[in-house]
Amino acid sequence: MTTTRADLRELAAALRKALGAGAPSQQPVVDTDWRARWPTLTELGVTAFCATEECGGFGDEAPAALTAARELGAALHGAPYAGVVAAAHALSRWLDDPRRPALLEEIGAGEHIPALAFLDPAATVVERDGEVRVDGRAYLVAGAEEADSFLCLPPDGDTMVFVPRAGTCTAQSSHAFDVTRSCADIAFTGAQGSPVRAEPGGRLRVERLHGLLLAGDALGGLERMLERTVGHARERKAFGKAIGGFQAVQHRLVDHTVRLRGVSLLAEAAADRLGTGAPDAGRTVLLAEAAVAEGAVPMLHDLLQLTGAIGFTWEYGLHLYERRAHLDARLGRNPRQALRSIARHEGWSGGGRPAGSASADPSGRHVPTW
Repeated sequence: MTTTRADLRELAAALRKALGAGAPSQQPVVDTDWRARWPTLTELGVTAFCATEECGGFGDEAPAALTAARELGAALHGAPYAGVVAAAHALSRWLDDPRRPALLEEIGAGEHIPALAFLDPAATVVERDGEVRVDGRAYLVAGAEEADSFLCLPPDGDTMVFVPRAGTCTAQSSHAFDVTRSCADIAFTGAQGSPVRAEPGGRLRVERLHGLLLAGDALGGLERMLERTVGHARERKAFGKAIGGFQAVQHRLVDHTVRLRGVSLLAEAAADRLGTGAPDAGRTVLLAEAAVAEGAVPMLHDLLQLTGAIGFTWEYGLHLYERRAHLDARLGRNPRQALRSIARHEGWSGGGRPAGSASADPSGRHVPTW
């Protein structure tokens, strides 16, 4: 299946309609009951874009998944979309469990939510007689409170572990900075799971997809807020003139529009390369992650300044997008980690792990040791 730009535009329009997204000028609303409406969205195939066709998916349609991530980010949707798609990608290919067909069908129907959990370096994963047990913690797990299962990624190696939610998995230390989604640390105590034995480089592909979709989430929120700020500049008047008519405002909005267009093109190029398995896919994804992680929050903060006093109010809602972009960067690669990952990928000197830093897996994603 080959997705065209026209297909992606139709998908974006269908998602906006399903999400009930109104005009950019409307106040953003946080949907606390998103899980009840999740099956309606999955009818559009949003969870199956990167699952295998054998399991009812579309193959490697990363551009479609990126489009969905942008629309969900713009709508402040509560689903841990990046983790769901990355987990479905891995489970449909490498899960060593007879329940796989039924599990993927439930994920595709929106009845089962898997979350991605990056294990702390101190965690232990022991396999004996085909049974895997996980002990330890995973920090900053998006969707931890709603998740029905976890795809656990140890710091090293290509093997991952699928752990159904049970009494052996408990959510701890909830992170409430981003009020649009749930995020918490997870403690695994002898949690029994099934091995997900990825082919060489498969684990890295899962992480690249996850990071790209997190970047898409922040990108969608930034696009929505820039559009809203431009509308505000057209309507808000000072000294009898729309503030968008003043050069100080005009130039900043134009600068942000140009920067955003460049980052959007980079993310789209990364999705295209990831979907086709291009040799430079990893490098392009890292560049897209770095560009979004480094640029989204400062741009959103400047948009807040451009909206004047109303932008600082709780009701206006711009702060919701800035908080969300902050969390997207923490869930993936923050600017410093993203640049180190690029340096490591290119083999530049200084791209290794600095003394005293958190440990890192082969993809360069640093796991916090708080």
